[in-house]
Amino acid sequence: MGLTTNKKYEFAIDIFMIILGTFIMGFAFSVFLVPNNISTGGFSGLAMIFTSLFGSWGINWLNNSIIYLILNLGLFIYAYRTLGKKFAIKALIGIVSYSLAMEVFEFIDIDIVYETLISAVYGGAIMGVGIGIVVRFGGSTGGSDMIASVVRKKYPRFTIGRIVVAVDIVVIALSLVVFSDGWLLLPYTILALFISIFTTDFVNEGYKQVRAYNIITIKPDEIGRELMTKLYRGCTLTQAKGMHTGEDKYIVTCLISKFQSSTLKRIVRDCDPSAFVYSTPVSEVIGSWAKEDEVPKMVKNNTHKKNKGKKDDINTDN
Repeated sequence: MGLTTNKKYEFAIDIFMIILGTFIMGFAFSVFLVPNNISTGGFSGLAMIFTSLFGSWGINWLNNSIIYLILNLGLFIYAYRTLGKKFAIKALIGIVSYSLAMEVFEFIDIDIVYETLISAVYGGAIMGVGIGIVVRFGGSTGGSDMIASVVRKKYPRFTIGRIVVAVDIVVIALSLVVFSDGWLLLPYTILALFISIFTTDFVNEGYKQVRAYNIITIKPDEIGRELMTKLYRGCTLTQAKGMHTGEDKYIVTCLISKFQSSTLKRIVRDCDPSAFVYSTPVSEVIGSWAKEDEVPKMVKNNTHKKNKGKKDDINTDN
């Protein structure tokens, strides 16, 4: 029962964050980008193009939000079959919420007037934050980021931002033809797009950036237990000898996210102030890290083990 409750709670948090992300996107889209005809690419940019075309034909009731919903119907059905029911539910909520956010901020008509350059910077950055939040919590707003989620499931080496840019290039090319000032706005569009991509990747994946910490210490068991119980990360213990002093020492290796660095340093300082620590960035991790419910069991199993002066693994699941 507890596990089911936790899953429901986590799912509710995901939905809340997805809605928050879409409203951040809607704010950027309606307040900074649309008034300046800056295409953001994706289906929202495509909606701008169709809205402009329909408007020139006298069809004014098809606005950005309605066209955006229509464009996403076929893609949503494909994503449902490819990514499963749970993702499809989140995607549907994201699509509807983003469309609603477009409508809300267009209706409110927030009167913020910036020059095109400032609008491109603000619009791109805020849009990237919104997309990053949505994708980080397992959602999608349809369009290029849903395509990115589908592609990334099959090809994990590609980042969300890089997949999105491939789709966006096509939409931007169309905007050059449709908008009369498309070529004049091209530099601002490119600027907004790349700022959005950078921000999306940072919000979605920046927290996952991994560093390998090597801790040379005489208290490996104490440090290892603290790292595993407080950071929920596995450690590997290697026996070493100081070349200058000839003393027996140990190297505790631990892979952590960059946001856990300060906690690791505090743990080492409290356990062994004389320890020597150095770190290196990690470009790739193959294999899963120990889950939070597994690490305490590993710590318990290792609590009564004595270090016999030989190479010994505290836990080899980094």
